Amino acid sequence: MPSHGALFRPLIIVTACLLILTTSLNAQQQPPTSPTNKTQIVLLGTGNPPADPDRSGPATAIVVNGNAYLVDFGAGVVRRAKAAVADRGITALEPTNLRVVFVTHLHSDHTVGYPDLIFTPWVLGRRVPLEVYGPTGIKDMTAHIFEAYRADFESRSKQFAENLYTVGTFPEGRKVNAHEIKSGIVYKDANVTVTAFPTKHTMESYGYRFDTPDRSIVISGDTNPTQATIDACRGCDTLIHEVLTHEWLGKRPDFHNYAARYHTTTTQLAELASQAKPRLLILYHASIAWRPVVDSQRTRPEELLREMMTRYSGHVVVGRDLDVY
Repeated sequence: MPSHGALFRPLIIVTACLLILTTSLNAQQQPPTSPTNKTQIVLLGTGNPPADPDRSGPATAIVVNGNAYLVDFGAGVVRRAKAAVADRGITALEPTNLRVVFVTHLHSDHTVGYPDLIFTPWVLGRRVPLEVYGPTGIKDMTAHIFEAYRADFESRSKQFAENLYTVGTFPEGRKVNAHEIKSGIVYKDANVTVTAFPTKHTMESYGYRFDTPDRSIVISGDTNPTQATIDACRGCDTLIHEVLTHEWLGKRPDFHNYAARYHTTTTQLAELASQAKPRLLILYHASIAWRPVVDSQRTRPEELLREMMTRYSGHVVVGRDLDVY
């Protein structure tokens, strides 16, 4: 006959899963945050390519001393930033303050918000150029976006010349300085040092480490597990990493070969995090849906937590849009 401890062990695991899930769900209801000079992580978008109304495209903000630094610009990035202002009181994420951005790779789900990030803050009154750092191809992408929206710029410039309005007409505010990067330190100012490291995806791709006065943060982007990610963290405060569940992959045999080369499963992430040893592991860009009505095939968040908790003993949470850490 099994012991009482053996009988209650599954119940303890399930209870712990539910407790952590409740914490993550409650994070969506976080009250406005008070002004702070400490570093904040704001998850603007945690989703995947599917059109999920609960999860905007991948976009993460690192806010340091009232200055915002973005990683990726998936669908909905500017509106999510404004939601962080309205719902969380993080004024650094006013659209006109979005000025420095880092791109992990050029897949559409990570970049489809680029025109929005260029033009919406300009229309709202941004006065300085957008600084964008990313892999080879970001300069061409930028040039093509400007060509695609040439009629818009010419029309607005003409209306400004006719004194029809003054907001959103600063010429510098619509400019973009696109920087094509390689591994190493790619950006540094008084608030942050940003180091790029290579990741393993279908194209040239990078993860980023942010070192601020009070925190170290690593963001993976899309990637197969890599030693470079472990080396970039090495006890970092926070690791934000993509993940696929075995439960979802079991429903998608057509995706197995692709996932095996270019993404990370819960088993692989548990092994990676056990070596990297972050103080907090945030799961984003995961194969989940918060509501079955949105996507009944995708994994429920509690199943993702269960898969991770049975493999990894560290502090782990499922990130949700507008969570603040």
